[in-house]
Amino acid sequence: MPEPSEISAQGMPDWQSTLIAHDFKLLPGYADAGIFFALPNASNLATLKDGSPDFFLEFFSDQNDPDPGNSLYAMVRMSLEQSGDLQAAHQLLRQQHLGAALMPIAFTTGTFCHLECGDSHESVPFTWEGARRATLDTRISALTARLLYAALDTGAVTVARAAIECSLAAVLPRLECSVRFDAAKLLPRLLAALNPGSNTVPFDALVKLCDRPPTGCFQFDNPPDHANGSLGLALAGRIRQAFGCFAPCASIFDGPTITLQLPAGPVVSYWDLRTPLLAEVPVFFRFDPFSFILNTTTRDRVTGFTRVPFFPDQLRTRHIQIVSGMPAYISNCAAVQLTVNVEKTLSLSGRTTSQSIRLYPAPPEASSMNLKYQKIEGPKPYVFYLSVITEEDQTDSPWLDGLSDYLFLDASKLPVPTVTLRATTALLQQAALSFICSTDSTLSSTLTSAQPAVTFLVPALDPEARWFITAHDLSHPDSLLRLELPCRSLDLDLSSFPDYGTQVVRPSVTFHDDLTSASLEFAAESPNGNSVILVFTPDQPQITFGYFATNLFASRYRFRLYTGQDDDSAAPWSTFLPSQTNALIDIHREGTGLVATLEPNSISQEEHPK
Repeated sequence: MPEPSEISAQGMPDWQSTLIAHDFKLLPGYADAGIFFALPNASNLATLKDGSPDFFLEFFSDQNDPDPGNSLYAMVRMSLEQSGDLQAAHQLLRQQHLGAALMPIAFTTGTFCHLECGDSHESVPFTWEGARRATLDTRISALTARLLYAALDTGAVTVARAAIECSLAAVLPRLECSVRFDAAKLLPRLLAALNPGSNTVPFDALVKLCDRPPTGCFQFDNPPDHANGSLGLALAGRIRQAFGCFAPCASIFDGPTITLQLPAGPVVSYWDLRTPLLAEVPVFFRFDPFSFILNTTTRDRVTGFTRVPFFPDQLRTRHIQIVSGMPAYISNCAAVQLTVNVEKTLSLSGRTTSQSIRLYPAPPEASSMNLKYQKIEGPKPYVFYLSVITEEDQTDSPWLDGLSDYLFLDASKLPVPTVTLRATTALLQQAALSFICSTDSTLSSTLTSAQPAVTFLVPALDPEARWFITAHDLSHPDSLLRLELPCRSLDLDLSSFPDYGTQVVRPSVTFHDDLTSASLEFAAESPNGNSVILVFTPDQPQITFGYFATNLFASRYRFRLYTGQDDDSAAPWSTFLPSQTNALIDIHREGTGLVATLEPNSISQEEHPK
């Protein structure tokens, strides 16, 4: 991934004017006032189809005894989901920033799960998958596993803690000042103030210290503004960018921790805080899988033991656990196969030994291999490659070195590039999505609730290729919406379509017969939308009307003359008008009353800001 400073800041999150919601922080888009980004405050443990928690703690015991006290180490597996109801975030945004679009936040690859029980702490990396979900399958120490095992038995989950750490690329706050300092003097002083005797500091504590730094740490050309607390993040984020990197936190209560790399000699730095800077900022999500486990199941259902007999022959055997992260459905692929070799100089038989298993389609849930070696001592490497088999040919990857007992293989390891299309459950509850590539008609499929994702092998793809996407209303198949997007991997949700969410139109009224005012009632197509009365005059012939569309196919609006009556004598409603059009309305007299009509061919095609 490129350094954050090399990424274009157009449309990136900006810490300058953050809105705080219950489940989210809403970050404005830098240089784009019509976009906000939703940063969730918490993550949840995912569930299986039967509603049970997607979590399993497995002990590896070296004395053929199902006792965590005799374990060599343990493996923990769990699936994570970003939490929060985007509907609430949409409502907050609608109240304060009419017409702004809302997008889920994107994270860099610097993501970690922190597990803590008693004084034992584990920090393990993972990567968010599509649709804001991730699967964590990693080794942890036997001590941490035993403490978690005991906590799940007694229900004392207050001693068992977890948190999710993500690196967010965002534009740091900007202030009307610049700062000068000597890094060789500043960094040791910060370390001494926050964590004496170490080169790591809690990032949140660094932000707090930099917001009101001790005298002599920085030289400012103008007095900095401490009113909104943005100085601390502006300085700490730059320090993290220039002199810091990730470090496992000593305690979850400390929040994200960074390592400060001290320069060897004097390094005088000058930073203009007025200049926009895109930098990685570590953030913590709340995460409590343990309470959910205790509320829904028992400890014995989410823990298990693998016995490891203590025999010489098995000490010459390497047990490789293979986990497939291959997509559930690859449209133009017949099979993916893994081949593992032990070279003859290391093999127990004195000959090169080879084993193969299928990873796609439908790999076994738990795949493993036993590799036999000549010697008990020493390293036990192996090599492997992946084969992609289609109806026309077979493509093999280069040989890769395997050094771990845990081998995770996903689409990134395939020798042929892939493109994946996914849709969220909420979107597929309203529509079926059909796709086709503009330059290759074989790249086409339909996403439904039964098949929410599809992957294609794309050995070569025209960079100008586009996806033509059609959303079909599940209730009325003839009702369609269309999108055109670049031909690359996509994660689509309701907010991908402009017909969902906040809609803003600006209807205009033309007065005839010397009329001086008219009251019009506007209502959204959504059945739970309230109507709004707007008063137009020749001095104010155009007024903004905003509403929130919860259904892609019910996003239109209509109007009528407001008479103050709800019975049959009320004025008739107009036809429904598309959500992205501005109506031009004629008001004139007819008999003793007024009539509001649309001008012929007068619906403006100007798009409203989203």
